[in-house]
Amino acid sequence: MICKSHDEAAIKEPQHSGFDMLRPSTTGRDNHAEEQDRASAQTEQILLTPRKKQPINISIAQKRSRAAPARRWSAIVAIALGAQFCGLPPLHAEEKPEKKITDSGITAAVESGLIFEKGVFPNDVDVSTTEGIVTLSGSGENILIKERAVKIAETIRGVRGVIDRIAVTPVSRPDADIRKDVLTALLQDPATDSYQVSASVKDGVATLSGSVGSYAEKQLASRIAKGVKGIKEIQNDVVINYTAKHTDAEIAGDVKSRLQWDIWINGDLINADVKDGKVTLSGTVGSVMGKTRALEDGWVDGATSVDDSSMKIEPSVSEDEHRKLKYTVRSDSEIKQAVEASFRLDPRVSAFSPGVTVEGGAVVLGGAVGNVKAKTSAEQDVKNVVGVWQVDNLLKVRPKGQATDLDVQNQLKAALFWDPMLDSSTIDVAVINHVAYLSGAVDSRSKRAEAEDVASRTKGVVLVRNHLKTEPEYSIYSYDWPSVPYYDAYSDWPYYNSPPYFSEVFQSPPYLSDEQIKKKITDAFFWSPFVHFDDVKAVVNGGVATLTGTVGTWIGWGEADRDARKSGATAVLNHIDVKKGAWSW
Repeated sequence: MICKSHDEAAIKEPQHSGFDMLRPSTTGRDNHAEEQDRASAQTEQILLTPRKKQPINISIAQKRSRAAPARRWSAIVAIALGAQFCGLPPLHAEEKPEKKITDSGITAAVESGLIFEKGVFPNDVDVSTTEGIVTLSGSGENILIKERAVKIAETIRGVRGVIDRIAVTPVSRPDADIRKDVLTALLQDPATDSYQVSASVKDGVATLSGSVGSYAEKQLASRIAKGVKGIKEIQNDVVINYTAKHTDAEIAGDVKSRLQWDIWINGDLINADVKDGKVTLSGTVGSVMGKTRALEDGWVDGATSVDDSSMKIEPSVSEDEHRKLKYTVRSDSEIKQAVEASFRLDPRVSAFSPGVTVEGGAVVLGGAVGNVKAKTSAEQDVKNVVGVWQVDNLLKVRPKGQATDLDVQNQLKAALFWDPMLDSSTIDVAVINHVAYLSGAVDSRSKRAEAEDVASRTKGVVLVRNHLKTEPEYSIYSYDWPSVPYYDAYSDWPYYNSPPYFSEVFQSPPYLSDEQIKKKITDAFFWSPFVHFDDVKAVVNGGVATLTGTVGTWIGWGEADRDARKSGATAVLNHIDVKKGAWSW
C-alpha cells in the first residue's frame, strides 16, 4: 500500500483533512477562541501552500500573537505526521479491509440478507454456521419462503453447504380445495397447460404424477404446485420421457457445452463424466449457488441422474490465479447458437421461435411469444449466455384465444388468491385492453415482484403495469429492489425484470453517516460472490454512493448496485464498466 503524504492527502481530500478532525467545534465560542481559529487557519494555509515571504515591518506583539497558535497547531501536525511515519495507520488513507471468512461473519451475512427481505422473514428463521456449513431452522408459512431462505444462504461467500431445517406451517385448507387449485394452476399457466400431470393431496402434502419431456418441465410443474396456498410439501413423482435416445458421449458433450456457456460459473473448472446416462460432476466452484447451477446444467436431454457430490466449493475460485482464466471472446455466430440452444431448454420459451440477431455481442430478439412471462424468460436466457454484451427485447406478446378482459381479470384474481406469498385482499386488479394493472400495497419488494410475476404468466395478459406500493422497511431502509437474483432456472423467481428500485415510502429511513454507509457497502462486497473489493470502489458523499471500477458481466454490475442501495445509500451513481469477453464478475 502506498501512503500519501499529509499535504497531498489534505489537498486532494480537504473534507477529510487532519485539521478538520482536530479543530474544536465553533458552537458557543467567545471572541478569543475565534481569533485563535483565524490564526490557526492562517497556519493551516501556510502548511498546505508554498511558503511566501512575510512582510518585514511586523511588530513583536503581532509576531507573538501569530506564533503562539502556530506553535500549537504545528505540534499537532507533527504528532499526526509522526504517527504516520512511525508505522501507525494514516489518518485518512483508504485501506483494503482485512476481513476473513469466519462462521460468525457468515451467520451475520445470512441474517442480514434475511432481514432485508422484510415481510418475508420476520423473526421465524434462525441461522447458525459451523465450518462454513449454514443451518437454517425455525418455520415458514409456505414452501416458497423456505426455499428463498436457502437461496439467500447459498449466495453468501464462504458458505460451503446449507442444511435446511425450516418447518413449513401453511394456512389450514381442505385437501380437496388444495388439489383443485393445483390442477387449475397447472391448466392456467401457459407453459404447463398441456402437461400430462395429475395431483393428489393428503394432509397438505401434494404428490405429482404423470410424464413430461424434460427435467426443466418436471421442475416447472413442481414450482407451479408450490405456488398454491396450503401446501407444506411436494412429492414430485413425474417421470421424464425423452423424445429421442442419446449416447453417453452426446450427453457429456451437451453438459460441457452448457457449463461453458453458463455465465454464472466457470465451466473450465468443472468436469462431467457420463455412464449409462448418469452424469457425475467434479471440479471446483466458488459458491453453493454455483454448485446448484452446475447441477441444473447437468440435466440435459438423455440424462437419467446428476451427481454433484464430488464437487468442491472454494470461495477463492473466482479470485487470484483463477480470475486470470478468461473465456475466449465468442463470435456472434457462436453466441446465436448458444442462445437458440438455451431457448430449446427453457419450457417457457421452447414453444415459440424467437428471432435472434447478434452483432458485436449485442443480441436483438424479434418475433412473437404467447405471454409476458415467455418474453421476460427469453431475455433472461440471453443474459445467462457468456459473451452477451447487450439485449434488446423486441418480442411482441400475442396471446392465443379470444379471452375477454373480464375473463383475464378473474383468472388473475384467482391466481393472486391462491398464491401463498401474497395477501390478495391488499391488491387491486384491473385488466383493460389485456393490460393488467396492479395497485394497492404489499409489505416487501419480493411480494411486489411476485405479484407482477403472477400477472406476467396469466393467459391473455400482454403487459403488466405494477403500481403496487411497498410498505416502509422499518427494520432497515426504505429502498426497494427486485428479488435475489434468479439463480434457479426453474424456480420462476423474478430476476431483474422489475425497475431498479422504487421510492414509494411512508417514513424516512434511519440516519447513517457517509462512513457507515461506505462500511456497509464494502462489507456487502466482501460477502458477495459476484463483486470484488479490488475491482469496485465506493465513495459516499451526502448519502449518495458513487461506484467505479470494472466487472466482467452485468451480473456484477447489478449486484454492486444492489449492495450499495441495500446498505443505505440514498442514491447510487453506478459508473462501473462492464468488460467484454470475460467470465469473471
